[in-house]
Amino acid sequence: MVKFNNDTWAGLIMLVFSLTLAFYITPNQVELHRNVVLLALSPRLFCYVTAGLLGFLSAILIYLSLKKDAQPLKEQYTSWQPLMRGLFCTGIACVYALLSGILGIFVSTALAMTVLLIYFGVRSWKGILLFLVVLLGFIYFLFVQALKVVMPDGLLF
Repeated sequence: MVKFNNDTWAGLIMLVFSLTLAFYITPNQVELHRNVVLLALSPRLFCYVTAGLLGFLSAILIYLSLKKDAQPLKEQYTSWQPLMRGLFCTGIACVYALLSGILGIFVSTALAMTVLLIYFGVRSWKGILLFLVVLLGFIYFLFVQALKVVMPDGLLF
């Protein structure tokens, strides 16, 4: 009998969410403009790509977790470190959501990503700056220029 471990359960939950996103949330909640075809560059396409990537990565996680020897849940994590990392990231996400309306999406994204990168061990400021330039450029060109999404303006930008 196959024993499920934490990775298997996490993969199954994310797979169910990706299917829900693709087949229920996106068609019912993301408006499709009348003159845009289904696969044109639109917010709905972005949702489908996100759901597809999440489903693909979830399937890989499930496969890899079933392939390795299943360990009992108590033996996998003996410390509070995974829970504390999750709580820290959730806290940063909440502060990010609050600050995006005050400081603007680009400044709050830069601050949040810098904190997360440092927390997870990146010590090179050149690497952090390069990552921020690429990430913020990607966000700007995809969402602002291509998809014409209105981003929250803040006090700074």
